Amino acid sequence: MSLSPIQNEALVLLACGYSRDDVAAKTGVSKSTINRWAIQPNFKAMLRDAVVQSYDAAIAELVSGSREAAKELKAIITDPDTPKRVKVSAIQVLLTTAAKVKESALEERLEAIEAALDGDINS
Repeated sequence: MSLSPIQNEALVLLACGYSRDDVAAKTGVSKSTINRWAIQPNFKAMLRDAVVQSYDAAIAELVSGSREAAKELKAIITDPDTPKRVKVSAIQVLLTTAAKVKESALEERLEAIEAALDGDINS
């Protein structure tokens, strides 16, 4: 499906989280037209893809900053001038995050093992 420039603008605004009322106001198209576009299968699929891409880009941005964030937490923890309560908070954040990452990795490994076992059972 090829989108008109206004449909493309509406798609981008919707993917960014604007309400249909806001999209209608910003594009000069009626809300009923936005609603009609939003239920068209191709537009709906393109919107879903745009939202996923936007989410993936946001996650990538967070991940790219995680190394610097960890370094900053480490600097806070090791700085002799940092108050103890601040150090405790930084340590808590660091350890909680590390535990969540480890848990996520273990869940992925478990899912892979379960999938492999299911494949063996179904073979």
